[in-house]
Amino acid sequence: MRWFVEISSAGPAAEPPAKLTVEAPQWQPALQKARAMRGDDGSLGNFSIELLDDGYKAVDPVKKLRYTVRKAPDTAELSPGGQAAAEPPKGRPAVTAPPRVAAPPRATPAPAATPLPNHRVLSSREVAATESSPLTYREYVYVVPEGTSVDVGRRVVLDRFEAVKKALDGARGVLVNLAVFDHAYEGKPERAPLVTLMWKDWRGEPEVRPPAPQPSKSVAAPAPAAPRPGSTPPPPQRAVSSPPPAQRSVSTPPARSPSAPPPRAQAGSNPALTPPARSPSAPPPRAQAGSNPALKGGVTTTTKSTPPKARVRTAEELMKELEGASTDLHFLGDALEGADFVVSILKEQLPSELILVWFHDAEKRELVLVRQHGGKHDRLLARMPDRTGLAQAAIANKKALVISDAQRDPRAVDARWKAFGIDPKSIACAPALGGGKTLGLIEIVNPTGGGRYAMAEGNALTYVGKELAEFLTIQGVVLDPEKIRATANKAAAR
Repeated sequence: MRWFVEISSAGPAAEPPAKLTVEAPQWQPALQKARAMRGDDGSLGNFSIELLDDGYKAVDPVKKLRYTVRKAPDTAELSPGGQAAAEPPKGRPAVTAPPRVAAPPRATPAPAATPLPNHRVLSSREVAATESSPLTYREYVYVVPEGTSVDVGRRVVLDRFEAVKKALDGARGVLVNLAVFDHAYEGKPERAPLVTLMWKDWRGEPEVRPPAPQPSKSVAAPAPAAPRPGSTPPPPQRAVSSPPPAQRSVSTPPARSPSAPPPRAQAGSNPALTPPARSPSAPPPRAQAGSNPALKGGVTTTTKSTPPKARVRTAEELMKELEGASTDLHFLGDALEGADFVVSILKEQLPSELILVWFHDAEKRELVLVRQHGGKHDRLLARMPDRTGLAQAAIANKKALVISDAQRDPRAVDARWKAFGIDPKSIACAPALGGGKTLGLIEIVNPTGGGRYAMAEGNALTYVGKELAEFLTIQGVVLDPEKIRATANKAAAR
């Protein structure tokens, strides 16, 4: 069988494409023969393979070469050296000389690893580091054949990670997010990814996560919203205690552990992986769960339901759940989707009477309120100086500022709390700092069910602030009032 192999440059310095005609039983041997004719005998391990309507495309990320392999007619003229290896005539046994000396038996070689399945890039996003944005960001979503196992998906994502890492060629300040799906989709995927990978070069080895567990089909309940890749929901078998609101976590200083969050979405798809060309404009499913009452009709309607009971949870468990969920943030499409996501995470992990997310207007040196959950009055788009009160203290502190007793701390005295319609008893405030700049601020006020914030909650909020800062460093902040209001109303309406 004869094949056309077209070779072109996949890098910026494009060279004229070359076209070879070779003879081989399958397309992969044809590709290898064409590479060998050009002096390249390396393996295909790091190649990205894509199935075309009339052939195959393979990309070498190291040498930045693109190979397109298509069937050729049997009459196509072979390129010099493109002939298949001669086979011995049929019916005649191949003549081999007997060995002069009997060789000792050889050990049976270990079986070769199962080849990776064909896979292709469904969507990608690449952001180069700049003076204002020091992070180098890479995001790729791959598709493998339906029926591929999670173990094989893990091999694929690790293989692709090595290729991406090699292509970055020693860059520093790198954030990589990869996901492998077993089906192609447009808009919303049918199922969660087989596996996701996140790598921050300043933290060492990459973190690979399998899909979130699916809910039991025997439980009659409304269909939950879709999870995003890498989310780690609270373990389904965790025991829930029923102490009074003042119950404290075993490993935390004198303060109660955050209240039990509502169950996180378990099944479904991941719309956050495909932005408008790569990710949807709608807020992530988890951020939609439990819409924001503070944004409906301009006035918050306070719930009369009984506050959730406190759950005994160690500081280590809280951080593990936040780290598991943070992978999702980096697959979102813009800064406002990120703000929705932060609100949804805090509602689950640190439920509070009031949750605020602010973006920084560097030109005016003000903080703009882009998301609000709770409070009696809607203050969306409110502004406050970044040089006064809690904001200045938290930014100078470069980590969460925790005020256990807001009634006695002068830093907590602020007329804006009255504008929100709440009486602060305990406050935690964390900055989002990236590239030496202030990008935003997160505030939570009054733990749901009573109690006070302490060190565990402060550390958790510091972590969320850092993750938001990394995301905003790549995406940039959004300060357009119309867009902020429109997306907030859309999230509240869902």
